[in-house]
Amino acid sequence: MKKTICILLILLSSVPGLFAQQSDSWHFAWHGFVNPVFFGDTRQVVSGREGMMLFYPQPVTPDIMGDDANDVPQLNMLSITARLNLTFQGPDVLGAKVKGFIEGDFTGATDATINMLRLRHAYLDMKWQHDELLAGQYWYPMVIEEIMPGTQPLNMGAPFHPYARYNQLRYYHRGLGHNFMKNWELMAVAAFELDNKSQGPEGPSTSYLRHSLIPEMNLQLRYVGEHLFAGAAANYLHIKPIYTLPNDGSEQIGFTYSANHISFSLFAKYRWDNWALKCQTLLNSNLYEGCSLGGYILPDYAPYTDCYPGTNAYTFTTLWADFGKTTGHWRPGIFAGYAKQNDIGKIDIYMSNHPYSTYGRGFDIDYMWRIQPRIEYYAGNGLSFACEVEHTVAQFLKDTGSDEYHIHREADPDNKPANTRVILSAVYAF
Repeated sequence: MKKTICILLILLSSVPGLFAQQSDSWHFAWHGFVNPVFFGDTRQVVSGREGMMLFYPQPVTPDIMGDDANDVPQLNMLSITARLNLTFQGPDVLGAKVKGFIEGDFTGATDATINMLRLRHAYLDMKWQHDELLAGQYWYPMVIEEIMPGTQPLNMGAPFHPYARYNQLRYYHRGLGHNFMKNWELMAVAAFELDNKSQGPEGPSTSYLRHSLIPEMNLQLRYVGEHLFAGAAANYLHIKPIYTLPNDGSEQIGFTYSANHISFSLFAKYRWDNWALKCQTLLNSNLYEGCSLGGYILPDYAPYTDCYPGTNAYTFTTLWADFGKTTGHWRPGIFAGYAKQNDIGKIDIYMSNHPYSTYGRGFDIDYMWRIQPRIEYYAGNGLSFACEVEHTVAQFLKDTGSDEYHIHREADPDNKPANTRVILSAVYAF
């Protein structure tokens, strides 16, 4: 692996020289940083990437002595977010300014490949006067790049703020009209999964989306002003798991299940002087792939050979805000998020008195919230230091019974854990 990385860096470093000999109109820019991060938690957490990608605290789980088995602190240090990117731009083509961008880091595509070089962004961008076309791997469309939180950790506000990258075709049309509409733009995206896979009966896989023959679709209307950026988004996900279930005679029956999930978002950013206020609200319907909340439920049992398995999506209403200073040596800020499940009373599912499975994130959570103050000191010449305190509380649910068609649940007063994470980090960028 080390040899591969060294060879790759040597080859990439030779590219600007090769193109510079061909034409002076080619421009190349290398950027990157190293980012050691030290963090500690007061209890066990639901997370990824050796705990760096934090979602929420683990539920209260009594052990044989009646103590909470998850009430165990932990400590870690990682440098996997070290990053290197290359931007290159050549002569205009088809009347458009053309740019390419490649970026990698070492967080790995899965926990099993952590510390390995992985592709983060890789796209071609063509920009005309009023139109722009981007093709390649870029931000998940429900991630609004212009309003991303100013937090330092890998989760970037997840699961309140979506966070993922997809292969996609992205089209912008700017200046929808004269006068009042000149600051408006329309954005449309067709996206495909890779690193962030859907959950389903066969485990995490891109096949559920591929079998549907429909990419994940996103449409946004945005206002871009001098101080105000705002907009609305609608997201459509259609997945099609193919799987089998046992019936009364333990015979395996094949099923093809089609699920339609629609999510909505409103977002805004307002800037004045050196300060910025960012916020977003979402109606999450299975935004699991975007490191957020929501999902769906399927039974693990088919009582009749001619029945079609019932299903139910579980959704969340989510709101987050980020307020902070953007320039100067001292850059204070604070992030706050809140999420509430919309389906805690009755979950409709066919024959719920038989086993069922949930696919997604947060099915067992009633609500959760996070407060995360931060302070960053920019020392100059690309070097900065930051300290953050991330306090997350999750109210978990418990099943209170079921009938033939419903699962009944309510908030569990004895299962409301809180985790406090302290984060110290440094960034040295060029």
